[in-house]
Amino acid sequence: MVLSLALVCTVFGAGAMGRAAQLSDGLVWLWSSEEGRATEIDPQDGRVEAVSNLPESAGHRVEVIQNDEYLILHDLETGRMTSIDLTQMGFSGQLDVDQSGDFGLAMSGDGNAAVVLDRQGGEVRAVDPGTLQATGEGLNLPAPLVGGEFDNDGTLWLGAPSQGTVVGIRVAGGTAEVEETLPVADPGDDVALSVLDHGVLAVNRSDDTLVGVRDGDTVEIPAGTGLEDARVPVRTAGATVAVTLPGEVLTVAGLRDGAAVQSFEVPDGAADEDAVAVPYQGGVYLPSSQDGVVRVFAPGGEQTDVITVPDAGGRLELEVREGHLFVNAPDSGSAVVVGPSGEAQVVDKYQPPPGPGGAATPGEGGTPAPGGAATPQDGGAPPRAPDLDPGTELPGPAPTPAPGGAPPPSQGSLVPAGGTGTGGAAGANTPGAPVPVLAQAGDGSVTVSWYEAFSPTGAVDDYVVSWDGGSVTVPGTQRRTVVEGLANGAPYRFYVQATNAFGAGPTAVSPEVRPSEQAPPAPEGVVAEARTASSLGVEWDPVPGVDGDVDYVVTALTPDGGRIGTRTTTETDIVLTALAPGGTYLVEVAARTAAGVTSEPATSAPVTLPEVPAPQDVWFDITADSTVHVYWRASPGAAGYVVTPGASGARQFAPVTVERGEPAVVDGVPYQTTAFPRAGDNCYQFTVQAVDADGNPSEDSEPSDIQCHRSPN
Repeated sequence: MVLSLALVCTVFGAGAMGRAAQLSDGLVWLWSSEEGRATEIDPQDGRVEAVSNLPESAGHRVEVIQNDEYLILHDLETGRMTSIDLTQMGFSGQLDVDQSGDFGLAMSGDGNAAVVLDRQGGEVRAVDPGTLQATGEGLNLPAPLVGGEFDNDGTLWLGAPSQGTVVGIRVAGGTAEVEETLPVADPGDDVALSVLDHGVLAVNRSDDTLVGVRDGDTVEIPAGTGLEDARVPVRTAGATVAVTLPGEVLTVAGLRDGAAVQSFEVPDGAADEDAVAVPYQGGVYLPSSQDGVVRVFAPGGEQTDVITVPDAGGRLELEVREGHLFVNAPDSGSAVVVGPSGEAQVVDKYQPPPGPGGAATPGEGGTPAPGGAATPQDGGAPPRAPDLDPGTELPGPAPTPAPGGAPPPSQGSLVPAGGTGTGGAAGANTPGAPVPVLAQAGDGSVTVSWYEAFSPTGAVDDYVVSWDGGSVTVPGTQRRTVVEGLANGAPYRFYVQATNAFGAGPTAVSPEVRPSEQAPPAPEGVVAEARTASSLGVEWDPVPGVDGDVDYVVTALTPDGGRIGTRTTTETDIVLTALAPGGTYLVEVAARTAAGVTSEPATSAPVTLPEVPAPQDVWFDITADSTVHVYWRASPGAAGYVVTPGASGARQFAPVTVERGEPAVVDGVPYQTTAFPRAGDNCYQFTVQAVDADGNPSEDSEPSDIQCHRSPN
């Protein structure tokens, strides 16, 4: 799994701690791409409760994963996941995954479990939802995987089409474990999943059947129509599931009580070609992004309503949460909330949060729309927060936190009730958070370091570092400072804000540390080796005499001292990923006590990663004599290749290593090739790695398609 260095930060706004409980009470976050911000909405009245800027993701598609404790924003264009701890009102973690793969994150409703999914690679890894740090070993399943959501019982459901099964997974003790595996299709069938409140529905596009799964039992439901192009929501709330087909919608109700199936035709042009119908409160909702509307149908096919999203400006996203249906237009400031009675109200995501104390100012919130058609208040333009002019002087350095660790007020990305909205130029142009902030405690001192903040309008002017007892401002070119004169044994957190001409960005916070004169010894035997073209494996000797009361801070460095990323672990080995192929790195390892007192760092020798790229265009053919011939395009700089079987064929064939040879020309295209004799009754899939002359492997290729083979009688 291509997981990068997990980072830790926190951002706070004025009055944040006073509203921590309110943020965990039925509120829902929606993304606005143009502004690069998430907006928290109260579904009862459509009022904006808080906003959070993520300027580096402005203009990007962002997936929103949320429960009452955490909000995770997954930038699908960069691969970056950013976590916000809603109980602390602040950014708490960051993780990079390969944006070219099929990665996702799923989180249980109670906030106790989260997993990062590598669907292409077949890996499931439990992570801390706050820090996004891995909490256990990865769970490997037959790739590729489909689905990946938790039901209300805390079971994560995934499909393994190559095996014809669905897999129920539990996260226990920080580790993902398979709880049950149930057959729902023939191996190799094309299967889609919709996770239900209890269990899962498998849609078999190959044999036109529906299979419901719950409590270890399966029930097969004839669809009565072809399911070749069926689409379903990844997660369905309620007792009815909608299956969307070209020009038709099926509804399946009562999976455990006879499974009533109904269908109706969708009029031409009434919905997007790739629309996914969403059931809610007895109706079926179909988006038409071109028209900026959602059409509502009864299960029998009667159109009962049309909901208009003002100035939608692009695609519409539908999701049922907190007992309401949310229709978000991520390319604009508009959204609509539909309540259980069917009444729709418009939401202006760009309105500022409410006034002091959380009381709504007159006219805030959504306006009920007669007949279900959502309309803006008074037909006017959405209210916007005032912009800050370039060069506005900031009101002095960040204030000193109050005793007990309260953070400084932030003009940055998270603004709750009683704060100031961040719409307009100021919110879009202030810097991002300088994550992560690292605090290394010493004798009466702490070394604070941080990473360069994203600044959309030029260089960062200054960084303001504050703590309980003082603050200091350092130039924007500096990313480290030593704070002295601290009390040994006392707890400290350090808050860092970046500023530019438009104002201050969000506050990033360090973990709590306690200075002490008793630092652990530095680790010895630090060795770094290339694992792939973009990852390093690092090992070191354990620090003696600590017995589990120490962890290790591991940082990748460039030869000029640039810090690439930091991970923490309690083990004595780690893999650092998402590094640049061909780059040269050193790895710095320091031991750290539970109080945050850090040893002097030990540094590895420099390691240069290979530059050989992954092979392209992997495919295979099974001839009449049951020989599997695998083909791929050659990689520049490759001396050889490792060809790895997947799907059920992995039980028959082992990976093979082949030297780079003369190409085989197929339809005028040169390929490298190898063969596996005597294919059996299995489904086959292959990936290929290129290997350079020193034995350094590339990343895996994209997997080939799956083909299933039956031996001649």
